[in-house]
Amino acid sequence: MPGDALKMGLMLCKCGNTIFQAVDFDAVVAWARKRHDLQFVLFHDLLCSAEGRSYTLEVLQQEKPDRLIIAACSPRAHEATFRAVAEKAGLNLAAIHMANIREHCAWVTTDKAEATRKAIALIRAAVERARRHEPLQRRSVECNTDLVVIGGGIAGMEAALLASQAGRKVTLVERDISLGGRLMQTEELAPNMECAPCLLSPRLFKIKDDPNITILTHSEVTGVLGFHGNFTVKIRKRARYVNQNCVGCEACFPVCPVEVKSGFHLGLGTRKAVYTLFPGSVPAAAAIDRQACLHFKDGSCRACAEACSFGAVDFEDKDEERAISAGAVILATGFTPFDPSPLARLGYGKIPEVYSLPEFERISNSNGPSQGTIRRRDGKIPASVAVIHCVGSLQDTALPYCSGICCLLAAKVGEVVRKQNPKAKVFNIHDRLVFAGQAAQEFYTEQVKAGTQFLATRDLAKVTLVRKKGAVEIRMPGQKPFGVDMVVLATGAGPAGDAETLGTLLQIESGPAGFFKPDSHFLHSIGTSLDGIYQAGGCAGPCLADQAVVQAQAAAGEAVSQLVPGKKIELEIQTSIIDPDLCKGCRLCEALCPFSAIAYRPELRVCEINEAVCRGCGTCVAGCPNLAIGARHFQDAQLQAELEGLLND
Repeated sequence: MPGDALKMGLMLCKCGNTIFQAVDFDAVVAWARKRHDLQFVLFHDLLCSAEGRSYTLEVLQQEKPDRLIIAACSPRAHEATFRAVAEKAGLNLAAIHMANIREHCAWVTTDKAEATRKAIALIRAAVERARRHEPLQRRSVECNTDLVVIGGGIAGMEAALLASQAGRKVTLVERDISLGGRLMQTEELAPNMECAPCLLSPRLFKIKDDPNITILTHSEVTGVLGFHGNFTVKIRKRARYVNQNCVGCEACFPVCPVEVKSGFHLGLGTRKAVYTLFPGSVPAAAAIDRQACLHFKDGSCRACAEACSFGAVDFEDKDEERAISAGAVILATGFTPFDPSPLARLGYGKIPEVYSLPEFERISNSNGPSQGTIRRRDGKIPASVAVIHCVGSLQDTALPYCSGICCLLAAKVGEVVRKQNPKAKVFNIHDRLVFAGQAAQEFYTEQVKAGTQFLATRDLAKVTLVRKKGAVEIRMPGQKPFGVDMVVLATGAGPAGDAETLGTLLQIESGPAGFFKPDSHFLHSIGTSLDGIYQAGGCAGPCLADQAVVQAQAAAGEAVSQLVPGKKIELEIQTSIIDPDLCKGCRLCEALCPFSAIAYRPELRVCEINEAVCRGCGTCVAGCPNLAIGARHFQDAQLQAELEGLLND
């Protein structure tokens, strides 16, 4: 039907009084009724309300327009709402077009005349665009109800277990050789000082024996294709050189002649070239460090293979590539503590008696390098300990934010030290203190009563550490220097080291600090910028273990509720399309597509778009040098008409 012959109507929303008070509705209605191409003009107090939707449906059924312009709020908020009403009235999705006169007019100026002029311009642009709309069709596919969880710490394990309990198949991917994550490097959890391994161990063994959960440790995600309900996750499972026959008996450990620094102990202890992370690890099987093993260096050693009664050592093991199909992906990759090495004034890495907070956790842990006895590197048990807060935090050149969890963890140092040495002196040097919630505040009060001295300074960034006679002298502006046996640096939390790479693979957005950006901080914090990708725990921002568990439960709960067996997932409607007559097969679009939705057809010498994968971002449209690609509902003619309507009175 020619654009000029279309029956078109305009409905104005007062949005309560938000738009009505800012825009002169009488002027807008008077202007609209002078146009020959608008057959009716109506308004309502709140079109998105139940009453407003019913009124819109009634208008559509009575007037039967070919196009309806709704001047209201952002299409992001309610385009889907009004499209659903249009479908109920028997109209195509493209019959609805929204002009945003709330955010673009009512919210940006207090000048009513200016707001009214701009509202008329936006409505005029919408009219010109809408007459060139082409029909849109909904498409859907059956969803895959399986899940992939990336990260085997407390959040990842909790998400996997909850999804399994709902009958879903779960693939749990962990980069390290065992599950457990950062929490396994901790002994007690503040503020209630619960035993972390005691809480984790039952979950580890429950996951190990769960038939619905496939564990892929020593593995990393290398690619993600698809969309909500139908993802393909590519995973590289690195060679372990120890097969599934291994029962974790550790008979190979004593005979291995190689010792290297232990990453699990943060370099404070050692391990063999064949190793496990900790007793009772899941999976129980050991792994061989190829870079350290003499067999791989010069073939001179087979001691571990000869000591193994189960024939579990396999020097011929190879990396394995897998492709896992899933309906949703849950990210639980954790955070990374700030590295204080660049802060020379604190002497980290140069003064032996200065430790990071994670290092202190290891030396105080019963499965740590000193079996739980707090000792310095020289073996001395410290009689005095100072904890410096906010190391790296609230600094533009490091972490420009407060992590919100460090003060509690810093206060825990005094509790742990006094359990071993009740007479020890503990000092906490801080600028501000953040103890969120009743339990954390009570814990702080208890530490003050127990003897921890909290020393405030407004020049925390000027605190300097100097080594003197086997002790550490602390120099604070305006105060007399004093010495302690050990200093612990309470560092803030940053994004995981692979967060940027993983975000690129998943095509999800990150916030300014590098953590994955939530779909909505308020309404959907466990969602990401892409449907079907969820986040839980430290990858979304610094959090304590209890918060990570709650987030994991929320993420798994929503993922399971969305992936119902037999349910269909709606595909993107506004995809890109390639005109084969114009396509020259240069394949630039294939290289540009962030979702791998474009493939080259050599027999036809053209590119084609997989509309089940395309998300309508338009990158290929902008990049095609031959103008062979268009975007449904965003064709050049439609956008040009909208601009002309906006600019021409």
